Amino acid sequence: MECWACSKRKSLQYSLLMLMMIHILVAGHTQGDCVEEERKALLEIKASLMKSYDSEIDKFLPTWVDYGSGTPGDGGNNCCDWERINCSTTTGHVTELSLYNLRGAKDVYMDNESKLWPLNVSLFLHFNELTSLNLSDNFLDKEFIKTGLERLSSLKKLEVLDLSGNRDIDNDILPSLKTLASLKVLDLSHTSLNGNFPTNEFAALENLEMLDLSDCGFNGTFEIPGSERVSVLKKLKTLNVAGNKFNESIIRSLNTLSLLTSLDLSHSLMSGPFPAQEFAALENLETLDLSYCGFSGTFEIQGSERDVILRKLKTLNLAYNRFNESVITSLSILSSLTNLDLSYNQMSGSFPAQELSHLTNLEELDLSETELNSAPNIQACKTLLKLKRLKSINLSDNNFNKSIISCLSALPSLKILDLSHSFSWGSSFPVQEIFTLPDLEVLFLRDNGFNGTIPMEAFASFHHLEMLDLSGNSFVGIIPSAIPALSSLRAVSFAYNYLNGSLSDHGLCELKNLHELELSGNMLHGTLPQCLKNLSSLKLLDISSNQFSGILKPSLIANLTSLEYIDFSHNKFEGSFSFSSLSNHIKLEVVRFRSDNDKFEVETEEPIGWIPMFQLEILELSNCNMKMPKGHVIPGFLVHQHKLRLLDMSQNSLEGHFPNWLVKNNTYLEGLVLRNNLFVGMPLYRNANMLELDMSGNGMIGTLPDDIPKFFPNMGHLNLSMNSLSGVIPSSVGELSELVMLDLSDNELSGEIPKGFFTKKSSLMILKLSKNKLHGQVLSGNLTWGSLYLVYLDSNHFTGKIGNKSNKETHESLSVLDISNNLFTGIIPDWISNMSSLSELVVRNNSFQGPFPCGAAPFSFLDISHNSFSGPIPSCLNLQDMEHLLLGSNKFIGSIPKSFRNLTQVLTLDIGDNSLSGRIPTFLGELSTLRILLLRKNNLSDSIPKQLCQLSKVSLLDLSGNSLSGSVPSCLHNITGPTDLAFFKYVKVRYRLDSSPHYGSILLGMHPIYLNSEVLETQDEIQYTTKRLFLSYKGGILDYMTGLDLSSNKLTGEIPQELGGLSQIRALNLSHNQLTGPIPASFSNLANIESLDLSSNSLTGKVPSELIQINFLSFFDVSHNNLSGRLPEMKGQFSTFTKASYQGNPLLCGPPLDNRCITQSQASKEEKRTEKWYDIDMTCFYGSSSSTCVVFLLGFFALLYINPYWRRWWLNSVEE
Repeated sequence: MECWACSKRKSLQYSLLMLMMIHILVAGHTQGDCVEEERKALLEIKASLMKSYDSEIDKFLPTWVDYGSGTPGDGGNNCCDWERINCSTTTGHVTELSLYNLRGAKDVYMDNESKLWPLNVSLFLHFNELTSLNLSDNFLDKEFIKTGLERLSSLKKLEVLDLSGNRDIDNDILPSLKTLASLKVLDLSHTSLNGNFPTNEFAALENLEMLDLSDCGFNGTFEIPGSERVSVLKKLKTLNVAGNKFNESIIRSLNTLSLLTSLDLSHSLMSGPFPAQEFAALENLETLDLSYCGFSGTFEIQGSERDVILRKLKTLNLAYNRFNESVITSLSILSSLTNLDLSYNQMSGSFPAQELSHLTNLEELDLSETELNSAPNIQACKTLLKLKRLKSINLSDNNFNKSIISCLSALPSLKILDLSHSFSWGSSFPVQEIFTLPDLEVLFLRDNGFNGTIPMEAFASFHHLEMLDLSGNSFVGIIPSAIPALSSLRAVSFAYNYLNGSLSDHGLCELKNLHELELSGNMLHGTLPQCLKNLSSLKLLDISSNQFSGILKPSLIANLTSLEYIDFSHNKFEGSFSFSSLSNHIKLEVVRFRSDNDKFEVETEEPIGWIPMFQLEILELSNCNMKMPKGHVIPGFLVHQHKLRLLDMSQNSLEGHFPNWLVKNNTYLEGLVLRNNLFVGMPLYRNANMLELDMSGNGMIGTLPDDIPKFFPNMGHLNLSMNSLSGVIPSSVGELSELVMLDLSDNELSGEIPKGFFTKKSSLMILKLSKNKLHGQVLSGNLTWGSLYLVYLDSNHFTGKIGNKSNKETHESLSVLDISNNLFTGIIPDWISNMSSLSELVVRNNSFQGPFPCGAAPFSFLDISHNSFSGPIPSCLNLQDMEHLLLGSNKFIGSIPKSFRNLTQVLTLDIGDNSLSGRIPTFLGELSTLRILLLRKNNLSDSIPKQLCQLSKVSLLDLSGNSLSGSVPSCLHNITGPTDLAFFKYVKVRYRLDSSPHYGSILLGMHPIYLNSEVLETQDEIQYTTKRLFLSYKGGILDYMTGLDLSSNKLTGEIPQELGGLSQIRALNLSHNQLTGPIPASFSNLANIESLDLSSNSLTGKVPSELIQINFLSFFDVSHNNLSGRLPEMKGQFSTFTKASYQGNPLLCGPPLDNRCITQSQASKEEKRTEKWYDIDMTCFYGSSSSTCVVFLLGFFALLYINPYWRRWWLNSVEE
């Protein structure tokens, strides 16, 4: 019997073993060769996608390849190995399809109906085992719905359906959803669903557990009829309806969803106090997001309900509302809370330690930007001991006093503390408030302006500290040598302080666990220590914007093979750096070398044929003196790169045609910056992800391509300025729906501007077409500015009058309008002066006329000079923010308006070359910010007000060509000139390259790529006479020009000696007045003077010989005065002056004049040779005079006696 049992047992074992082997073989076979029907269906899906994209190139789903009867595992037949697919390990059937965003990240935002994907639902009916289908962000068109979405109901196991991000999907999809009863997860967010909440359509989805309808167009509330209240969405646990237009009544409608554990109502249109009672029925709620909802005040829960409402709630987000400080007291009943976000509310007052102490389960707390301004008393701080589980607290962007640090030390388990931007700027670090947080791992203290040296003693007890951020302060000195005491540090940032000195071989090099080191924006110098190569765990190294020098040795970086991010930009490195030394850095993603000098070179081509192991996402090699071998246009290693998102190779003298293969290989390329090279053409290969192309300052000629939208349909920033492009601007450029900035300035373009730039639908914000040959009546008719913010149309041939503003335009965004140097005529319409957004208007050098209209526009820059505006200067302008007011060279009359006393921010005031009369107002001396004051060539009279001497910052003062009288004020020497720059600025337009982050930093978190486009700020342009030349000066040069011009008036008296104190002045003109007296010898102190004109006065005396001490004097004119004596020696600058400088002074002598001066020895010899005319013997003089009279009388009577005729005449005369 035992033998039989034994035999039976063995037989059973053999049978089980055989079954297991058969099962393994079947399973192995099924996994190796996926179901043929499903494989073909997958290939049809791919073909459908490629057809919709008009692409024959196999760049979508590259692993989905049909190799026919391939062997298992070759990637052909085995579709289970293809990307975005999961199969059952037992049956081989496809169970999950993750077909989201197949076209790439940027295409999600494309709005082009011709590129929608008409996907046929029937293709998915082959996947009988399918449980999850994700088709989000694919531009599915309505064909997907029309082909019978309800047929997916045959897929009985389908539990997850994600159609989010397909904007063509609207309410037409709702009837089809009723049939998909098996669904547990449904995501329709970011679609075009709208109207009331579709309660009836969702009634059939009785198994639904998660529903996402965020960012659709729903409004109001949703009502569930009484008979269905119990059954509709009865299993729903997660509901996201954020970003719709629901009001607060929606909360009451949600009471039937009793199983809800997570609810997101953020970004809704709610108001008033928090309706706590409405959540009474949601007793299982654990996560609630009500951020950005508009709630205010606080929320009160009645006594009988205090213990039941939201009693299971663990995570509560109330950020970006208007709750006051009492909200925390109300929240104290939510004893289960672990995460609380109250950031960006209006709490004010002291840190609510006592109120928070009741939330004993709290683990994370965010009170950033809540207007908190002090620490509580010691007793309140002690209550924080109850928060034994609190691990993270964010108090950034408040305004605490220093005692908050010791108060927070009461938190027993704190690991993460953020006090960034939380103290008064510029204070010293509160060393006396020592932290006592032994478990602290993360400390953020950035952007507080702390000064002094880095206080290592304050951090000495942080033995577990892993992240320390002290960036954006004002720390000075060296990096502390004691920093190795923080041996656990993984990330440290001292960026953007004032640290100096060099990096020692001790200190940072000893932090063996360091992953991220950020030292950018300091004044560190010297060579990089070789010990840095020992930081083998380093992933991020940023030493940009310092003064490091010497040769950047490849050996220093070659060993740091864990590096992912390098930035060595803006230093003083010299010599050559071999890029191939990075070839083995397989993890490298970001490399930034932006050089500021010509002594640093990046060698990219040696050794020949080197192949990088990395795949970069960001590469910046700007001004790196890259030298390409003959036949090469760009670095050869780039042929191996396929993941680039940003490439910057500006200022490298690269030449030739930019290769299309780089754009082809890098399908996710978003930014291509090639400015200031010698490229002759732009890349033309389709890339829907390209957002920025900058090829300014190259050698491009010919016309703009007509089909730019075909190649770069989502282009956001296009800069082709400073080339030699000709022809017209293609109208297709105006069809770029995502274009935000267009700069085509400094070319030779002609024709008219495409109408697409000035439409309500246009996304264009910055339009710069300056310095071309464009024409047409661009501003005539009804104008629509759309989203335009900065518009530069200056220096073209535009004509016509400015038309009316479109009545359909309700939103004003225009901030800068420059139409200077054109041929516009007519008047300036009233609507321009009343644009609430317009801050800068430049219409200089046109033919506008009539009065300038009054208005409330908040001008900060107004230049209407060189036109024919007439009448009085308008006194009704909004001058509150005015910094630059240029009204010169018009036909304005009357006096200087009293409203000018409101120019409290003004830097430039030009009202010269008009017909103004009256006195110079004394209140002009109160304009303390004034830099340039031009009143020349008017009819101003009376004396120069001494109040002008209070304008200590003035650099150019021109009162010439008036009828001013009196003396030159001696107090003008008080004008010392400015000490800072005011006329040379750039507006930096900063924008993200993509909506998704690209580089993850443990210190800074996930952050996206940003690009900076520099748009030159509107520049002052004034005219000033120096060296007898009347020239225009523009922009930054005005910061270095200093001059005083009082010429062509009626000034009298002597030149004040005190004017010699104007040591910074470069041009002084007192010519054509009635000045007397000597030239002040103190003028020798005018160390920077370049032009000195004292001509056409009545000056006397000598030309001071001391003036030869002036080293920069290049123009000197004292002609037409009454000067005398010997001229200064022909030394230094005086050796360059001709006789024209002295003509009209007959008593001057010496070179370069022809008049020779008589020396003393020559005069002595002359005295010996000739007597003086006034040395006379008076006795001889009287004797000779008497004799002469006697002889004359005797001769007269003798004549009368001899001549009877004369005698008769004489007697007759006596008788008469």
